Amino acid sequence: MHARESCAGLRRTPASSLLAGQVAVHDLHAGSSIVAVEGRLQLHFRDRSLAWLGDAVPLTSITLLEGERFVTPQRGRVSISALRAAGASRTDSAAFIVLPPHAAPGAHGWLLLAVRHLAELVRTRWRRTV
Repeated sequence: MHARESCAGLRRTPASSLLAGQVAVHDLHAGSSIVAVEGRLQLHFRDRSLAWLGDAVPLTSITLLEGERFVTPQRGRVSISALRAAGASRTDSAAFIVLPPHAAPGAHGWLLLAVRHLAELVRTRWRRTV
């Protein structure tokens, strides 16, 4: 994958909107990212390593503020809801983007993309000289 393709993929990812009180449920792979684009989000999920306990596994709850990102540590369902600001009207809303694991590589991933891009550039130049 080229660096341009990964950036283009991020631009094409549509944002999902929620009104206060609405809930969206997503089944995500490990390493997927949830980015709060607008408003505050509440995330709820269960630890899959304790799945053998059934419904006795407590829910993990995380609050994301606007601009923050959460990377899922494991595969599983995540429920996402919009939080109402204190004293705000019922029309509060939040927007978020869910990115697949390959769309948000860490420093190591960006380094690999840069090396691949450089290798392709060298191959192209070498072919032109031959």
